[in-house]
Amino acid sequence: MTIRAHALLILLPLAAGLVLTTTGCSAIENAVHKTHEERFADRAAAEQGWKGVAAPAWLPDDATDIRNLATNDETNSVILARSTAPLPAGCREADRRSIPFDTASWAPTLDRFPDRVERCGDYEVMRVDGAWLGWFTATEAGQTPAPVAG
Repeated sequence: MTIRAHALLILLPLAAGLVLTTTGCSAIENAVHKTHEERFADRAAAEQGWKGVAAPAWLPDDATDIRNLATNDETNSVILARSTAPLPAGCREADRRSIPFDTASWAPTLDRFPDRVERCGDYEVMRVDGAWLGWFTATEAGQTPAPVAG
């Protein structure tokens, strides 16, 4: 084998890896990190298309541009929903217990989280830049957000 053939055998995998890492392909990143992402135009679309568990009951009726990043086993998720409406009546202010498990490219960057957030069922939720940012963090192995009775 020539030097040129050896160089190609070494450089081709490196070039392929560079292309994959620079394309920003979320599908590859999600597979590696065992996560999935969803995006919905509004609450009705989210309720029909949410994967893994039910769409969170805390999503306001006027919610738009709803995004979700969750682990494949649904033990962690972070959700952003644009909305001017208040949260449903069942949400209550409480001490924050956790922070989102991951920061999606579409999520606002926060230097610090408040000590108090809204507790909406199993989710912690806070207002950020004209949107609601919510997250679920399992407190035991295999736990997923409990469905909320309507």
